[in-house]
Amino acid sequence: MPNQSSLNPIPMLQVYKNILCLSAILCMATLTAIAKDAPQYAVDKIPAELSRNANAVVRTDETVFEIISEARGKQTSKYAVTILKEGAIKEASFIKMYNKYIKVNEITGTIYNAQGKRVKRIKKEDIQDYSAITGFSMYEDNRIKSIDPEYMEYPFTIEYTYSTEYKSLFFMPSWHIFPGYNIAVENTSYTVKTPPDYHFRYKELDVQTPSISQDEQSKTYQWTYKNFKALNYEPVSPHPSTIHPCVFAEPSQLTFNNYMGNFKSWNEIGKFIHTLNKDMDILPTSTQEEIRDLIKDAANDYEKVDRIYQYSQKKNRYISIQVGIGGWQPFPAETVDRLSYGDCKALSNYIKALLKVGGIDSKYALVNAGSRKRPVDPRFPSNSFNHAFLCVPLANDTLWLECTSSTSPCGFYSDFTDDRNVLLIDDNGGKLVRTPAYKAEENRQSTVSTIEFDSNNGMIVNAEIKYTGTNYGDEYYLLHRDEKDRRKRIINSIDIPNFNLINYELDDQRSRKPVFTKKLELEATNYCTQMGNRTLVKLNLFNALNSIPRHVRNRQNPVFIQRNSSQCDTLSYKLPAGMSVEALPEKVELETAFGTYKSHAELHDGKIIYHRYFQINKGTFPKEEYNNFRTFLEQVSVADKATTVLIPKS
Repeated sequence: MPNQSSLNPIPMLQVYKNILCLSAILCMATLTAIAKDAPQYAVDKIPAELSRNANAVVRTDETVFEIISEARGKQTSKYAVTILKEGAIKEASFIKMYNKYIKVNEITGTIYNAQGKRVKRIKKEDIQDYSAITGFSMYEDNRIKSIDPEYMEYPFTIEYTYSTEYKSLFFMPSWHIFPGYNIAVENTSYTVKTPPDYHFRYKELDVQTPSISQDEQSKTYQWTYKNFKALNYEPVSPHPSTIHPCVFAEPSQLTFNNYMGNFKSWNEIGKFIHTLNKDMDILPTSTQEEIRDLIKDAANDYEKVDRIYQYSQKKNRYISIQVGIGGWQPFPAETVDRLSYGDCKALSNYIKALLKVGGIDSKYALVNAGSRKRPVDPRFPSNSFNHAFLCVPLANDTLWLECTSSTSPCGFYSDFTDDRNVLLIDDNGGKLVRTPAYKAEENRQSTVSTIEFDSNNGMIVNAEIKYTGTNYGDEYYLLHRDEKDRRKRIINSIDIPNFNLINYELDDQRSRKPVFTKKLELEATNYCTQMGNRTLVKLNLFNALNSIPRHVRNRQNPVFIQRNSSQCDTLSYKLPAGMSVEALPEKVELETAFGTYKSHAELHDGKIIYHRYFQINKGTFPKEEYNNFRTFLEQVSVADKATTVLIPKS
């Protein structure tokens, strides 16, 4: 019988080679398996100082933007965030808007557990794609790609990578380190690659200057930032973009839908917008004749503007249009005239065309609108606007027309557009100007009230409350609600215990400086406090300050008061029969940089007359002043609780 080993001899060297090969294969397989994990995302690798106050930590946020030409750019992004608490779960979602000029591609998503081990990969079918049409948009080609990871085992990390193609540099991305309150950032970077001779414009805030490198093909700018600690919300703070590290990026030359633009100055930006608007103001002959007839007997230019403004308000309605370059170019005036609707650009352009027929010059204006929006920096010309409206410079006045409103009085400006830089556009280009800021006496709520006591420690109250400035804008909408909703809102605005609204009247004085008036009749039961034979009456019936910004330890931000405001109250309490005044509250006068407060009560002809004046001054104050600001408000709150004591006549 043959020797077994002689049938298939294997040299020992070959055995060792096979063993080594097998070991290498197993090792590579192990490394491949490990590569699927991301140990750098393990929660225990987060620096301790970043976990403090944090509901989430951004582990990495890398943005690379390449300017390919004046008409094209490409962005690649990698973003990973560790969700530590349920309160930050929305940070795990992916939401990106796109349209014909911005395409979002190559989206990947991976979820890792607390140890950094991969537990889930986002599949293609997990990516939702839907229209971005809003409740006020009729036409819109904006769409949204979104991902809800549907993972709730805290803590976990989700990583997204994606690319974005830009068909215009009009939408060049900027870089913001601050991701939101109670969110820390471990590593973030922003890289911009341009052609070697391209003039890249940027504005920095609290970041190190970029590292810049260049070769024959490109010039590269790179910013990095590490270990941005989570911040708690601090009341009365400036807009985040003015106090936290960021880089704003803007093109110099660009092409947008075959329109050439230069963004090096506000004047050049204005020229670009004017080009988009050119020849859009043609109106039908019949409409021109109607306008001339409408204003033929107007007493002055203001009355002409008012009539034309109301003409458009009655004829048209606001609908957002976001198709083509609808986000920036208005529909022709003839189209608005025919269809009787348009967006802010179309309606502003339409009223501008109507005013032109009436011999009134006006200027198309762009604004970053909203009650609290990032301010436009006059030193850095940029695409910083989200809304269009109209400026009408008259001989002795300048009107600002909110062309999307069907109810606003002519020339009224609210907290949507007040006190900010806007870009005025005419045939010669653009000019940055500032819309008016309300003075405290203009931005006012005034209350005059008479109060009579009943026999059950209750009161019958008649009050007249007038609203001007932004207060007017907060109130006049009541006229355009149905009765049930109107009454409900009025009741909810009254902070008096145990009251019943008997009747109300509303009056709207739609003048150049409009005034809205509420007349209220109500009864309140058990308003007074009985202590033996003494009756305590709190004198500030309507406007007591009860809300004070919370205490902030080690405040980081300046104190920012956005606008001036004031309250002026006179309340007359008729003494009950058989009662006299034992004591009136002491006179209070407070004068600070933040505002003024004065209150006093006097006895006159059987009545207690209570006077109160409270003013807040706009301004930016050092962070060290926050406690002084709170102290001022606390003193106001205490003074607003002042009571008078009534006793039976002896």
